[in-house]
Amino acid sequence: MRRYLPFVIVGAVLLMTAGGALLLYKSKSGTPLKIATGKPGAEPAHIRGAANARVTLEEFGDFQCPPCGFLAATLLKVEHDYAESVRIVFREFPLAMHAHAMTAACAAEAAGMQGRFWEMHDMLFQNSMIWGKPGAPRPSVSPAGVTNIPPPAETAAEVRATFEGYAAKLGLDVERFKRDMNAEEVKERIKLDQERAASIGVDRTPFLFIEGVQIPFASLGEQELRGVIDAALSGRTPAPPPSSPTPAPPQIPTSALPPNPAPPIRRLRHQNKRSGRGTTKAVTRPQYPSDQTRPRDISGPFFPARPRLFRA
Repeated sequence: MRRYLPFVIVGAVLLMTAGGALLLYKSKSGTPLKIATGKPGAEPAHIRGAANARVTLEEFGDFQCPPCGFLAATLLKVEHDYAESVRIVFREFPLAMHAHAMTAACAAEAAGMQGRFWEMHDMLFQNSMIWGKPGAPRPSVSPAGVTNIPPPAETAAEVRATFEGYAAKLGLDVERFKRDMNAEEVKERIKLDQERAASIGVDRTPFLFIEGVQIPFASLGEQELRGVIDAALSGRTPAPPPSSPTPAPPQIPTSALPPNPAPPIRRLRHQNKRSGRGTTKAVTRPQYPSDQTRPRDISGPFFPARPRLFRA
């Protein structure tokens, strides 16, 4: 048995090498691994576009986020121009820093319970500067009688009333809309989208993926986004955004540095103990005291301080 042991070991190594090469080949020749893996999110997801679209954009948005409103307008143009090639998936990601973002998300999901999510989605973004900012101008007078004071921010009750008005404009059952805004099913959908966001690293809005790969914020403009979509349609896999390198410290040119002054020259006189004749020698001392090693001072009640001698 020992006679065949080396052959068994060599055969096992060859099998492991062949298996590793096969896996490497498949990983290179197969479909690239997508980045946006994680929890599934709310199902069914809110999708607008052709079911057989070649490119999928997944957005995590906040209805009270101003950049999300600009992106929503851009995506409307993209959907119009790439009607059969691109579809949009919207995920709820209301930020805690926005006072009415959660209420707006509940309103959109409540409208979705009646099949009008995207209509409410568009209406919320188009009017976000009204309900998401200080309310509509209304007369207000200060104690001193001065008018034109900026109106106070809308309260939660006023925002809900505004959303109920949007529901009425969309032809929804307003009473059901009110109930659905507080329904557990609506809150659960928002929670599932937030869990998906956390599982794939979403930490701000707007956050957009194309075919599972994050699109950098700088590429969310209309022209830049069209270029990314065209690249995906042509079969080029979008590359993940590069990590920003650490900036190098600024280099100060040598010409900008102040000139280093020449060290002082001091002439010391030394006396020859044997002949008694003195000699003078120029001693160049360093500019900074820390640049030289000085002998330790030996002074005290039994050793009076003595001047230091620099011998030639």
